[in-house]
Amino acid sequence: MEENFYENEEKVDGYAEFTPTHDGTLLIDVLGEYLPEAAAVLELGMGPGKDFKKLSQRYRVTGSDFSQLFLQRYREQDPAADLLRLDARTLETDRTFDAIFSNKALIHLSSDELQQSFERQHELLNDNGLILHSLWFGEGERSFNDLTLVYHNEQDLTKMLETSFDIVALEKHAKMSDDDSIYVLARKK
Repeated sequence: MEENFYENEEKVDGYAEFTPTHDGTLLIDVLGEYLPEAAAVLELGMGPGKDFKKLSQRYRVTGSDFSQLFLQRYREQDPAADLLRLDARTLETDRTFDAIFSNKALIHLSSDELQQSFERQHELLNDNGLILHSLWFGEGERSFNDLTLVYHNEQDLTKMLETSFDIVALEKHAKMSDDDSIYVLARKK
């Protein structure tokens, strides 16, 4: 994970400016088809909090990020927000959730780290809990603005999840261009 990037105020400002119109409305709507309102949801990598705000309209949401800077900035806007500082690789909390959500927050994890995260997410989910994650679609890694971006395809994600989750949906979608992204919705076995 890119630990120093998201603690740099200039880079955090640049990230927030780069993503002003990119939110997870599509993903939140998909989640809404399977998860009842008022369910407990953990958002991984909440960044500036756009999806956190949208999720909060339907669910009891706990926002998380590895960046103390993102958490601090959001807490200034909403002091009552339920926020945790979590590393998406290890997810060191004893709380449990009905769903775990991320919108491009796990894109910096290597395949091994993502597998580790999925295993830990399984432990944090209540019975029949859901995960919904959006990732870059493709293969390999690319560098962008001092960050490593890891790409995944249907086969990668199925292999990582099949022992602990039933895949409900695995769909390509557009984030910045056609079919540049993939989301996976899966239920805890």
